[in-house]
Amino acid sequence: MFETLKEKIGSGEKIVIILLAVLLIGAAVWRGAGQNSTGPELVRSGFEETIEPISDPVEITVHLIGAVNKPGIYHLPEGSRVYELLELAGGVSLEADQQSINQARPLFDGEQVYIAAAETGAEPGERVTATEHSSGKININTAGAAELTTLPGIGDVRAGQIVAHREKNGYFKDPRELMDVSGIGEKIYETLADLITVY
Repeated sequence: MFETLKEKIGSGEKIVIILLAVLLIGAAVWRGAGQNSTGPELVRSGFEETIEPISDPVEITVHLIGAVNKPGIYHLPEGSRVYELLELAGGVSLEADQQSINQARPLFDGEQVYIAAAETGAEPGERVTATEHSSGKININTAGAAELTTLPGIGDVRAGQIVAHREKNGYFKDPRELMDVSGIGEKIYETLADLITVY
């Protein structure tokens, strides 16, 4: 009787051990399968997050005239400056008034850049300013406060406001933007329209 009981207990322990071994192996297999299934998913999602759309650079078109070696239409990246335009044009010509050129000025799409020539017969030490176009119009992007006061309806206060607006917001892209300056309305602009320019 005792021997039969021992045999039953012995066989029961073996069954328990076998069941535990099967459970451990099954858990290990399940864990490995879970890692394999999530691995590529994480790599793929991480890769997708790093992809950024590539956009084409924006170009501007500028018309260069005046005392330059190669006047004409030029296409440059947005944010380019006058010195980069002049490099494309082979530089300024010998008669250019180089001191009047603001080579650090940013360029705008659709603008005309005029490089003035030095006036013959000028007094010693006198130079031509870049604020006036060949048409005689005052360039409100480069004119100082004193020169702006020569315009009708523009006194010291308004001239100062124009300069301050220009320094805060950048150059005017269109003469009509002068009406964005406080105190300059439609009527004042109409008296100035034929006297001012931007470039």
